[in-house]
This record gives sequence, structure tokens and C-alpha cells, in this order.
Amino acid sequence: MPLRHEEKISSPEAKRIWDSFQKEMIPYLLSLLPDALFTPGHEPELFVALNKALYDKYVADGARIPQDIQYRLQLDICSLMPAFVCLKNSEELLKTVFNAAKPVSPQSPDAEPPSHQVMSGKILALDEAAAYRANLRKQGRKVVVVNGCFDLLHVGHLKYLTGARALGDFLWVGLNGDASVRELKGPGRPLVPEADRAELLAGWRVVDAVTIFPDLRATAFLRVAQPDVYAKGDDYTVASLNPEEAEALRECGAQIEIVRLVPGKSATDLVKKMAT
Repeated sequence: MPLRHEEKISSPEAKRIWDSFQKEMIPYLLSLLPDALFTPGHEPELFVALNKALYDKYVADGARIPQDIQYRLQLDICSLMPAFVCLKNSEELLKTVFNAAKPVSPQSPDAEPPSHQVMSGKILALDEAAAYRANLRKQGRKVVVVNGCFDLLHVGHLKYLTGARALGDFLWVGLNGDASVRELKGPGRPLVPEADRAELLAGWRVVDAVTIFPDLRATAFLRVAQPDVYAKGDDYTVASLNPEEAEALRECGAQIEIVRLVPGKSATDLVKKMAT
């Protein structure tokens, strides 16, 4: 099974190996990757994205394959793909995937692992966002942005974010900091602190980046994230958006889309249930 922009695998031996090894998994994994990666010149990024998706799939399936063996298996799979034949640094690129998956060993019993260590997605500080967005623009990515509190993640959040991700090929979540959540939701909220909420969101496959913003409104975040598409739940309308946020979206020419929410699924409802 060649990649979407490749010629067919011509070697009979390679085809035999390919057909007998992961022939169902690879097409599934390829379907998760953005179309922008399947163009000439993006082979290194495609290689890393494909191998990360493959490694994450093994982990999610509960595989207990030693990492060195898994590394070699994935390298062998990619060696059958014509798009990757000309990569001179495939082993080094693959090491970045596997090194990122290794747990960090704290230097002391009291040391904490860095907050940026997540299985997928990236947690970006607000002052890093402008440079990161400039790089996404160079890659031709269609950036979808959402923002919210995301306290007590639930299936409604997942479906909402999945719907938003389908509007582009890069989903960036702006996350209200703890102080702004308290102002919005009242005393006792958030139930989950901002660093934990960010890490949980970044661990979801549909999320590509997360940035915590300290203000009540997402205006400053929107100005640096500069979305191509801005998604909001259907408890809002375009007319009901905060005026400052709406102005920031107009400035960058963002398309505003309303995403259907799952009825009866909210963190507020969960909090009420726990209180009874």
C-alpha cells in the first residue's frame, strides 16, 4: 500500500511483506494525517507524523513490544514506501519519535517531569505562539482554533473538538487559565488546574496544540494564533461572540464556524451530579 501521492510498490518481495504485515493498520493511520503532508517536499514531516501515529496506536492497543524491536519494525515498514526511499536521515527522524515517547527520569525524588511531556499534541506558552503560527503558515496548514475552560473533560468535549478538527488540518486549543475560570464559573472552579487540563487536552489525538491564556477573554491568544477557522459550540452564534474576540477574528480574516454540541453533556452538569 503506497502513500497517497506515490507510485505503486513494484518489488514482488516488498509487496508480499507489505500485504502480510499491518496491511489494515497503515491505511487507517494514513487517513488520520492531514492532506498537506502528502505533497512532494513534506516527506520528513510525513515520516515523523506517520511513525508517531503508528507508535501511539501500538501504545493505545496495549502492546508490550520492546521499544528497540518496535523501532526496527517501524523503520522496516517505512523502507517499503517509495516516498521515504530518498530520506537520508530516517533513523534519526524516527529516534525523535521514540525519544519523545520515553518517560523522563527525574533527577531527584521530588523533581517533577516537565509539563510539556505529553503523548501527542504540544503545549505552547503564549509568548511562543506567534513564532509557532508563522511556521504553520509556511507549511500551508489550515489552522482551526477553539477556546474554552475544558474543566472535567468528557465525551461532549471530544466530539466538539473532533468536529472542529474536521474543519482544517491543525487544531489549536486556547485554554482559560485558572483565575479566568473562577471568574467565569464561580468559586470552586476549576476542579482541574490549568497545567493538568492542558496536558489532558494535548494527549488527545485530535488536538495539535494547546496554549493557556490568563485573561478572561481569548482576545490576546486569538491575535497571535490567527486562525484560518474559528470554531464555537452551538450555544453561541456569530452575533453573540464577545466583541473584542470578534474584532480579533475579523483582523486576521478568520472564518467562523458553529459546531454542534452533544445535548446533556457538560462539566457543569457533572459538577451538579457530584454535589447531589
